[in-house]
Amino acid sequence: MKFSLGGAFIVTLLVLSACSRPGQTPSQEGVGTPPPLPPHTLSELKICSFNIQFLGNSSLRDNEALARMLKQADCDAVVVQELVAPPDLRLLKGSPHFGAAEPPRFPDSNKLMNGSEKSTKFFLAMEAEGYADFVLSEEDTGPGAVLHINSSATEWWVTFYRRDRMTPAADLPQGYLSSQRAGNAKFDRVPYATAFRSLDQNFDFVLISTHLRPGARREDALRRKQELEGIAEWIDEASKSSPERDFIILGDMNIESGPELAQATPAGFVSLNTESRFMTNTNVAGPKPYDHVMVNPRFTPEVPVVGNFTVLNLIELMRPFWKLPTAFPGEPYIHNIFRMYYSDHHPVRFVAQLPVRDDD
Repeated sequence: MKFSLGGAFIVTLLVLSACSRPGQTPSQEGVGTPPPLPPHTLSELKICSFNIQFLGNSSLRDNEALARMLKQADCDAVVVQELVAPPDLRLLKGSPHFGAAEPPRFPDSNKLMNGSEKSTKFFLAMEAEGYADFVLSEEDTGPGAVLHINSSATEWWVTFYRRDRMTPAADLPQGYLSSQRAGNAKFDRVPYATAFRSLDQNFDFVLISTHLRPGARREDALRRKQELEGIAEWIDEASKSSPERDFIILGDMNIESGPELAQATPAGFVSLNTESRFMTNTNVAGPKPYDHVMVNPRFTPEVPVVGNFTVLNLIELMRPFWKLPTAFPGEPYIHNIFRMYYSDHHPVRFVAQLPVRDDD
């Protein structure tokens, strides 16, 4: 079954620096294996954000291990950045294109796109772990002039979700924040908004997935600030035509430090990664607080701003899944091998506490 929400494909399917010594686990401030998770209750949603480097590119990717880890982390929704090619929807059993001779057409072009086998494998692995439902952007976005190229020059947006916990909200603001997906003046990669509502109808919210410009130069930081300002402007405009006020900005923001975060955070918003204290990339030789979740406490008290940011240590979490007879690239840690199998970012997780009734 397929619905069109803000141009997105909504598809319902059937169906973790080298170590100083060998064998020593690398450590990072703010990163650790999470404690055992309590049983799920209807009082909260656990939302995970995960930049999976060049997803749909590496043939070495252990998709099954990543999907199993996300399930074990008890994620109700998984917001993914760096999907560099779409899946072949014809191979996903619940897709309306299953068995069709042609893949779907892009709304802005008559060009047909064949989905990537490498990204399709990740979608199938997620399906097998209970994430059969997802919202996929209608096309890719990138800083260059050319789209629809299935390469790391552009990327797609996707959010997987559990249908027993939440559902897409067709009546809320959503979709690309700009119709100009390539070479946009405000954004390197135009952010994507996905709207959801808890099954009890008491909490609706809009997730805005981001991948801001990388780099340690002053001009890179200024560009990231401009991108976040552009998101805030979109939220202001969306709020004029909708009563919705629960906007959550999340993803790979490539923030380099606490001082940069203080300068770049939009007015009224707070990052759950307080003062950029938690390092979120897997390269222990150069830890950085790249990933963030930003909320406006005035409008979204459902998302506590203190003690509500967990970094899932991907290196530790992937060790039990390693199957090859060669040494696990996290023991000692070899970044350029590890990221091809898994990623160069740790997943992050936060909790939204479901209210007794919706406040907007």
